[in-house]
Amino acid sequence: MKIDQAHVLVNDQDAAKTFYTEVLGFEVETDFASGDFRWLALRAPGPDAGATLVLGRAEGAAVAFQNETRLAGMPAFVLTLTGGREEFEQIRARGAEVISEPQQQEYGGTDALINDTVGNILCLHQD
Repeated sequence: MKIDQAHVLVNDQDAAKTFYTEVLGFEVETDFASGDFRWLALRAPGPDAGATLVLGRAEGAAVAFQNETRLAGMPAFVLTLTGGREEFEQIRARGAEVISEPQQQEYGGTDALINDTVGNILCLHQD
């Protein structure tokens, strides 16, 4: 078994598409709209891209959930960086707002937090 899709709430799908493609380097897998519905699915580049990341519009109770998660300082998900500190610095140079600089964690690895600009905190992890 493996995870095929992970859904993340965003408050603006256009801004999310820009951030995730231009700052993080994801590639658009599907961008389909019909009326008020939009299916926006992205993948990390390369053959070991992992699960598809579906960026869904936060509406109704989902807005409160997203806000409370962010206020609690909890990342929406974790991205493992394979290029070490250099990859982190490239993401910063492309415009990521750093919430916390990379810090060695007691449980192993190094984590940094960034703002995805569309309502979420993301953790950038390095082994």
